[in-house]
Amino acid sequence: MIMKKIKFVIMAVLITLPIYAQKNTNVSATKEFFEYSPDFQWRQLSGNLPEKENLVFDVYWKFVKVGKGTLEIKGLEDVNGRTAYHIYSEAKSAPFFDTFFKVRDTNQSWIDTESLCSLRYLTNISEGGWKKFEQLDFNHQNARFARNDDGTMKYGDTVQWVQDVISSLYFMRTMDLEVGKEYVFEAHSGDDTWPLKTKVIGRETVKVEAGTFDCLILQPMLREDAGIFKAKGKLKVWVTNDERKMPVQMKSKIPVGSICAELSKYKTEGKIKQEEVIAKEVSAGPKEFNIE
Repeated sequence: MIMKKIKFVIMAVLITLPIYAQKNTNVSATKEFFEYSPDFQWRQLSGNLPEKENLVFDVYWKFVKVGKGTLEIKGLEDVNGRTAYHIYSEAKSAPFFDTFFKVRDTNQSWIDTESLCSLRYLTNISEGGWKKFEQLDFNHQNARFARNDDGTMKYGDTVQWVQDVISSLYFMRTMDLEVGKEYVFEAHSGDDTWPLKTKVIGRETVKVEAGTFDCLILQPMLREDAGIFKAKGKLKVWVTNDERKMPVQMKSKIPVGSICAELSKYKTEGKIKQEEVIAKEVSAGPKEFNIE
């Protein structure tokens, strides 16, 4: 019975903090799919995302550490002629749990630096004996998506400036968030696009291993089969109440308790003026480390 509960917990960790990695595949969208007319106008948005960032989380079920997760901006890359933030996320079960249910999940997203929309999303899941690969590409001029689902190509309609399940979190980090307000934008997973609604429900000082932070509390309106926003329980995300909107803590209630991911260390490089945001943190300060 306890083994079944632990397996369920490991799966719930993935709901709370998704992970991403690249897998080679010979199937890809047609060359024509990625073509844009020369006169197409990309929207102009300004965001406060750093050029590089590495966030490391400890993941707990009740008081038991069951794994680790990372959220990382690896830098700027070219995606079909567009400059994009490369977002990488990974989740791993702790060594003890590897013996009966090994988790090695990775996810990636490429976000256009000018329009702050998703250009590409890739997920590579390995949970026990189950494996899953998916790649989504978006053409914003034609409002179309191309999906490689374990080697099978699918095409369909979406909306312009759509987000994927990872870019959604980073897009929210560029917004001016206020307590009590609700924010809505279009998100896409699988073959479906839907309005993602997130409400800022409060403000709280949060103490984690990385330091003590003044935070806003976000509560997404959850949906089935939507990665970090899966509707398997109530999810809350704490982000710093400053220009970064850096994730510090995530909690999700599940039938056998609750899952919590807490920031243990971080490193940020580029764009945001660190002296402006450090001043808002408690004097104990955060733990930082170098990005290799």
